[in-house]
Amino acid sequence: MNMEIKARDLIAAGWHEGRRLGAALRRVRDLESSGLPRPDVLARLEQEFPKQLPVILPRHEPSPLAEAIEVESPAEVASVATARARMQELLHMPVVKRGVIMPDACPTGGGPATIPVGGAIEVENAILPGAHSADICCSMFASFFPANHPVGEMMDHLQKTTHFGAGGRPRGEQWTSAVLEEPVWDNPFLTGLRSRAQDFMGTQGDGNHFAYLGRVEFTEAQRAALESAGQTGLAEWITRREGAFNVLVTHHGSRGLGADVYKRGHLAARQWCDENAKDIPGGAVWLPGDSPEGRDYWEALQYVGRWTRENHAQIHAAFLRRLGQRALVQIGNEHNFVWKRGDTYLHGKGATPAWRAGTGQPLPGLIPLNMAREILLVLGSDNDQFLSFCPHGAGRNLSRIAMLAPYKDADGNLDPARVRQTLAETTGGLDIRWFCGAPDLSESPPAYKDATKVKAQIARFNLATVVGEIQPLGCIMAGEAPEPPWVRARREKRAAHKGQRREGQAETAGG
Repeated sequence: MNMEIKARDLIAAGWHEGRRLGAALRRVRDLESSGLPRPDVLARLEQEFPKQLPVILPRHEPSPLAEAIEVESPAEVASVATARARMQELLHMPVVKRGVIMPDACPTGGGPATIPVGGAIEVENAILPGAHSADICCSMFASFFPANHPVGEMMDHLQKTTHFGAGGRPRGEQWTSAVLEEPVWDNPFLTGLRSRAQDFMGTQGDGNHFAYLGRVEFTEAQRAALESAGQTGLAEWITRREGAFNVLVTHHGSRGLGADVYKRGHLAARQWCDENAKDIPGGAVWLPGDSPEGRDYWEALQYVGRWTRENHAQIHAAFLRRLGQRALVQIGNEHNFVWKRGDTYLHGKGATPAWRAGTGQPLPGLIPLNMAREILLVLGSDNDQFLSFCPHGAGRNLSRIAMLAPYKDADGNLDPARVRQTLAETTGGLDIRWFCGAPDLSESPPAYKDATKVKAQIARFNLATVVGEIQPLGCIMAGEAPEPPWVRARREKRAAHKGQRREGQAETAGG
């Protein structure tokens, strides 16, 4: 009778003590349960868990970084310097072949090697969950429909259709879709998440996500460019509609479903790197693309992509039903995702694909600038110098906290009058609505980079060609939820205590 193989037996046989030893021992138990004799178990284990597996380390020198961005102001210089530093850290990872930052580049939260917004990398046989972030498949989707409705009417219907804010739709008000019935729920990165997929269908979240209504009038030159690029459906409708459309554009990601898939993927990548590599920061951990875990994660990402596109489509269909209209043409693109081209995985965090499709025709894309500016309809230039990406928006120079600081009083509270004044000055004439109640100044036009400069840099670096500009009519964003009474009471109590302390200090100084 074979004695059970213990960890000390593996160490004595030449396996190294460390994180991989636990995985190797679990495999031993599987092999022993199949009835294999001890020598065969060890022989099989040597094939699957080599004793002298080399430890993977970061590179001494980073891979190449291309920069499709120009800076002018001190704030821009500081923002891009931080984004560049994070990218340089990421480019030390042995699986990352090269990287790029776009005109909208700006740092995001996270530690070393966290990809910035407006960053993209080319990766060899690996998927880095941190490089697509928790908002998997954050994306754009546009429906073109007849331009014969008053703005107020359309905005009223849109507000009754969409859903912003934390969480999903309430029980009894949830939406359904065939995408929920796909046989994917045995995937380890999706198991148990069907209810999450159901909860968040028909929702858009918060932050910089939006539902934007606009109007576009195409020129004949733009129609010809779209037709040449294979966008024959839109080109034909431009002719039939004399170039004019209303357009609904939505921007959101995969909500709680994607966030949960990301957490599982990042944990699996962290475990794999702990067992096979050393000194890999959390923002850069990866799963080999050809490993069982890597293949499962890739399939989970593809499902999340289908779910997100369906979520966009469901919101658009419900809105158009209320109007008694239908979509004449629909266009969409991801900008937080992983794409496989040949043998490499392209990762983008706020980067719009701008390469050529398998047919050789350029991909269309949508680039929003801010709620009071046009949304650009572009055709990708397939500029390999910049990994064939273009920006996903205008980006920021200041964090939300830093941007709001000048609008706060001594107690740290926003001045409502100044907020209203700024919004009136920057969004005048537009129907701007905040779904949760109060405006979020950190998502207003002053929070973003100069849209005209970003637009100019798209052309200067030959990232994409603009073939249409959707001019704003109105926009809905989450905004800020009303302050709960207990939070207000706590804040007022703190403010009173501060006031009392200031009065006491003044009396002490006066005495």
